[in-house]
Amino acid sequence: MSLTYFYRKYLKTLSVFFLALLIVGCLPEEKDDDDDNESNKISALNGFWKGGFEQTDTLRVLIYNGSVYALDKEKALFGSVTLPSDEEVDFSLTAYPFAYEDEPNFEFVSDRTATNYTVNGLLATTSLIVGDYETSSREFGSLELTNDGTFTNPSSLASLTGKWTTTDLELNITSRGRFLGVNNGTNKNCSFEGQIQLINTAQSLLSMTLNRRNCDDFNGESTGFVAINSDGALELYSKMGNQLLFMKFSAPASSSGTDTTGNETGSGTEEETTTGDGTSEEPAAEGAT
Repeated sequence: MSLTYFYRKYLKTLSVFFLALLIVGCLPEEKDDDDDNESNKISALNGFWKGGFEQTDTLRVLIYNGSVYALDKEKALFGSVTLPSDEEVDFSLTAYPFAYEDEPNFEFVSDRTATNYTVNGLLATTSLIVGDYETSSREFGSLELTNDGTFTNPSSLASLTGKWTTTDLELNITSRGRFLGVNNGTNKNCSFEGQIQLINTAQSLLSMTLNRRNCDDFNGESTGFVAINSDGALELYSKMGNQLLFMKFSAPASSSGTDTTGNETGSGTEEETTTGDGTSEEPAAEGAT
């Protein structure tokens, strides 16, 4: 009788133990679901935003999966954004003044002394963020950002193919995303190369690896993003330690060969031409007379 009692008590204890293990084993899955929901909420902010501090119109912002890159008139900012609720948008940013700026070639590098920005924002609409900020130097003010709607434009490596330029800089990109940039200005002292990769063909943003050499600033290997903006120019964002690099290039002169999805339009591709006697003729090499 005593043996039976202890055996039943043992089975009961064992059952409770396995039930506890089952409950604990389910907890990580619930946490994963919460993480997925938070990630989906943050990704709703992905895109290119424009606006500024104190109702100015000088700020260009890229938000991607919670990370923030921003270029203002005299500084660049980097940091993160969170969504405490469906309508709250909080930014934690670090601002750096420009260490190097070349406005004619739209090339900006930020570094030096940092200023922290804490932004308490409101997602007023799906495309409008308003907020107030406080800095580590006890400055206060307002912020307003509007989504420009270009993030949902399709992307392709083919749409990047060609020679992108500034006043002095030249950036050549192949149909596979390999690129090389050179400085054709007076100094001719800066070159950069790397690789562009697709992230999502239904979105305008592409990832990039970059290696710069002999430039006035921002030399070495870094990672970042590129995208074609609403004006057809190519924007470049990259970060290396505390340094941020922003560049912008005008579209190739014959950019009509492919549309943003990579489909050929026919007006910018080299094709054989037919002469008056019906024979075919190879296209002339670039620069030939």
